[in-house]
Amino acid sequence: MTSALPRGAALHGVGAAVLAGIALCLASLACDRSPPPGGHVQDAGARSVRVKPRPVDSATAEPRKPEPVDAAAAPVDAAPPPHAGPWFVVTSTATGIYEKPSFEDGEKLGWARNGARIPVEATPASKDRCSGGWYHVVDGGYVCGNQGTVDANDPALKLTMTQPDLSTTLPYKYVRNSKNGTPLYRSVPTRDQMLSYEPYLSDAKDDKQRGGRATADSPAASGTSRDSGATHPEQSASPLADGGNRALQNRIGAALADAGIELPAESPSDEPDASQPWWQRDDNKDELHHLKLTDLNADADDILASRMVAGFYVAVDRRFRWNRRAWYKTTRGLVTPADRFWEAAASDFHGVELGEDLKLPVAWVYGGRKSTTLYRMDGENKPPKSAGSVRRFEPVQLTGRVAERGKRRYHETSGGLWILDAHVRITAPNAPPEDLEAGERWLDVNLEEQTLVAFEGGTPVFATLISTGKESRIKDKDHRTPVGEWRIREKHVTTTMDGDGTAAGDMPYSIEDVPFVMYFHRSYAVHGAFWHSNFGVQMSHGCVNLAPIDAKRLFFFLEPNLPRGWHGVWARRGRPGSRIVIHE
Repeated sequence: MTSALPRGAALHGVGAAVLAGIALCLASLACDRSPPPGGHVQDAGARSVRVKPRPVDSATAEPRKPEPVDAAAAPVDAAPPPHAGPWFVVTSTATGIYEKPSFEDGEKLGWARNGARIPVEATPASKDRCSGGWYHVVDGGYVCGNQGTVDANDPALKLTMTQPDLSTTLPYKYVRNSKNGTPLYRSVPTRDQMLSYEPYLSDAKDDKQRGGRATADSPAASGTSRDSGATHPEQSASPLADGGNRALQNRIGAALADAGIELPAESPSDEPDASQPWWQRDDNKDELHHLKLTDLNADADDILASRMVAGFYVAVDRRFRWNRRAWYKTTRGLVTPADRFWEAAASDFHGVELGEDLKLPVAWVYGGRKSTTLYRMDGENKPPKSAGSVRRFEPVQLTGRVAERGKRRYHETSGGLWILDAHVRITAPNAPPEDLEAGERWLDVNLEEQTLVAFEGGTPVFATLISTGKESRIKDKDHRTPVGEWRIREKHVTTTMDGDGTAAGDMPYSIEDVPFVMYFHRSYAVHGAFWHSNFGVQMSHGCVNLAPIDAKRLFFFLEPNLPRGWHGVWARRGRPGSRIVIHE
């Protein structure tokens, strides 16, 4: 997994099979690549051990549907005292926050993004290699004054980026690119530049002037996306169509036919037309699968930053209209036409708070089924009888009792009914680590059950479904999540994840600003996933995927704590990150 600026481009006119491959690639977001810029390669207190699950005993409880987790709730820990000022506002692209007023002495504690507001003391501490002076951050560390301003009237503040909204489930608005070749511009293009970089616009205009109907790619024909969490694409005054030179070719052919000149029929060929840009060529599955991220910005210049593959996601800083067209400005400062995107939404699934009303073990119906049957057991030798049902993702309190009928295994619910083992995922955490401190916060990840339980000391406080790495006997397709015990090394409110496919059939992928990321081992992380809702099933390239609302819950629960205004923070000496235990 790499963290980098958005990239992209791809062949034009991808078929259904290839689109499915792209969606699968995005669903299985890679997590076995490099950490984000500035991330440490070494592990903080890593201890790789193979552990076997030992279920934690739990008392039974009366069934009660838990209250939904409040997406707008404040972080778990108490808020710091109010700050009267001044506030340091970052005006550079990003800035580091250092242990000492120096770029070289001491550790880098974290970083902040353009537009971030950081509480600082009024008088700079020194000017060591920083002419603007080093401001002492109230929550710890120092920031160089050259990277921002404490002047609330500074004109530069009008150009800063919108900050992530931590009062909602997702920190940004996310949109999914629907077409290959969608451009990412460095600035808003002129009309002529649009027609040059997006030849399908001119083609659609020609079709309209001839009285032709909207093509399959035009907004009028697009319809509604059936993807989970998607809405209608942005409607634009500029219709879209495929094939930059197709209209001209059609007109020439028609004129020759009127003159009685017949052109020889073209023989079908599997070879792509090398005279066209590769993102405009007809579908060629084999060639598509050879694409790399470095290929996707082959025609970049002073105007065009890159092109995107269908299925790439960008995070939106703001939406605006210009030149009779809707645009998105991304959080990377690039501009892209809104009519090429679908808006994404987070899954509404969430885990459960544990306490007096709900205890371990808890089960969820998962996978493609919408519900599963509850059974009544009338006797040891009698077959179970149907007695209701439970919906997918609805939490079920279990008693811990198990029964077998034939080759089937059943678990007793707290209401006295039974549920089939094969249809549910059940919390089964390990015993707490031996050296656990009183009240220490930590995570238990069960790969076999695809469940996660958060603890304070030996007390479970939260449980949910997850999606970990897909396993395969084929080396290039084996992305299993590693087993062992580690501590969180670094946390980021968001970070971009992109990379090349690792096996035949995989496509390049890019998702800007993946939310609530916590790296624990190499480039493996626990993070939110808004691009799928198939929790309880292996989906990733090694990371632990959480529903976004659960990822936010745990992000603010675990160490290292994220100070005000910071976008990322690293664990350090004396302040280790929370530990994560992963077992089968």
